Amino acid sequence: MTRSRWTLGAALCLMAAFALVAGSAGAASSQKKDFKMAIVTDIGSLQDKSFNELANKGRIAAGKKLGIPTRVYVTTKAEDRLPNLLAAASAGYDLIFGVGFFHAEHLNTVAPRYPNQKFAGIDVTKFLLPANPKNFTGIVFAEHEAGYLVGYLAGLTAKRQGGKQVVSSVGANAVPAIVKYMSGYIQGAKRANPKITVLSNYANDPTFSDQAKCKEVALRQIARGSQVVFQVAGGCGLGALSAAKEKKVWGIGVDADQSYLGAHMLTSAVKKVDLSVVKITRRAYNGALTGQLDFPFTVKNGGIGYGKVSPRVPKADIAKLNAIKRQIANGKIKIKQTVKF
Repeated sequence: MTRSRWTLGAALCLMAAFALVAGSAGAASSQKKDFKMAIVTDIGSLQDKSFNELANKGRIAAGKKLGIPTRVYVTTKAEDRLPNLLAAASAGYDLIFGVGFFHAEHLNTVAPRYPNQKFAGIDVTKFLLPANPKNFTGIVFAEHEAGYLVGYLAGLTAKRQGGKQVVSSVGANAVPAIVKYMSGYIQGAKRANPKITVLSNYANDPTFSDQAKCKEVALRQIARGSQVVFQVAGGCGLGALSAAKEKKVWGIGVDADQSYLGAHMLTSAVKKVDLSVVKITRRAYNGALTGQLDFPFTVKNGGIGYGKVSPRVPKADIAKLNAIKRQIANGKIKIKQTVKF
């Protein structure tokens, strides 16, 4: 009789425990089901074939993989950044990405006002937010590593072709990511070809979409003998690549693999913005995004690299390029984030 009472009591306790666990699991499941994410683009467009387009691609991929609702807020002019961030926060999005360096000031304002939501800045280090919000995560890329790789290939290509030993890069503006790309490009080209001259110029395009400005800069560089033009200017840079095609010189894309633009494309400096959006969203969704951190994406962890290489490039050059990539990943090559140009 005593044994029967004990057994019944134990069973009731176990049932209660299971009910509690089930209830907790249901609550957690409900929380995940309600999770939603938004991105606020930088100026330009979602069809820039580069930075914004990659971020939006990551948003779509994260939404499908996690089964969560997502939204994109398109920034058409600089004045849209703050209202877009505020709109996303007011709409209750659990994770909000500010895409681009120029969101730093506004993330510093908005994140502290919405402490129960998470914010992430692509190309925005936590050190740019003096308010030090605990709900902010920085996403930073080693663009100088990607620039070094494509610069190295550009230097090899100019050496192999002979003639004037000149290559070039066209930036939109002197923002940190662009400076790092161009600095790495210079160092990589000189590593491959110490006699090379590297022309580096800005189009001064605050819209990142004025293709005519970048094309004009590239045409001037080509007139000075540039055999390879590296565009580091988002949508504006498509104009530089158009100039390269017209003048029958090599072009190098940026951020996304832009080999689809034609046979004149040597390769692209790849920055996996889409991957960063997916990875950070997954961490937030799983409750593992604590904030006050910078997540680096590098050659070593696969966040930075180069895209498809033209089939006209000799296999020996690709082998040399891959050897350089391994040395960067192993820390045997030290690349300065900024050099004078």
